[in-house]
Formats: sequence, C-alpha cells, structure tokens
Amino acid sequence: MNRTFFRCLMWLLLLGAATSCASTNDAVEPACAGNFSATLIEQLKQKPKQTPAAEVTQYTYQSQTVYLVTGGSTSYVFDACGQVICSAAVRNNSGDGRCPDFAATATNPQLLWTDPR
Repeated sequence: MNRTFFRCLMWLLLLGAATSCASTNDAVEPACAGNFSATLIEQLKQKPKQTPAAEVTQYTYQSQTVYLVTGGSTSYVFDACGQVICSAAVRNNSGDGRCPDFAATATNPQLLWTDPR
C-alpha cells in the first residue's frame, strides 16, 4: 500500500512538474512555479495515514534545495520543481542507487512537516 502510494505520488508529481520548471544556464536552482513543498504536504494530507508517519524534510544536496519524503517503507528525494531525484537510502531502505551519498552528504536539514494523525 505505502509503496503503491509513493509510486502514484511520484508519477503525479512528475506529470505536474514537467511543465512547471524552467531552467537557465546561469541559475543554480531552477525557477519553478509555486511552492512545491506546500503542494507536496497538501497531497500527503489527502492520503491515508502511514506507519511510520509521513515527514517532509528540506535539505541542501549537491548545491540545490531538495525535499526528502519519508514514511511507510520508501523515501523519495524531490528537487525544488517536484521531480524525483531518487529513492533515498534512509532508515531500512537501501534506495534505488541514484543518490547513494544522500545520507552522508545532504546538509541543513529542516523538518517542514510531520503527519500529526
């Protein structure tokens, strides 16, 4: 159930973000329409409660702002535009191998939201 939820969430966010990001060669971070973290949190609030509770934490990773979504059995790292960077290796999850250094190199964690239910 949780794995299916995150896969569906990933695809929905990818579809929505595909048209919302504009990138320039001079920018460190892409310019995105809206506040992706707020959108992500609202989407998580609409889903059933997970165990462990869903959390959204903002980090700096590879010189960009990213959002780690944990909860259930899978953790995903999204860029500021809502595109999935990887399935992260955190807690008991080994990740998908696309960002194996995330746990060791991500900095400036800021917990944005924990599901209070």
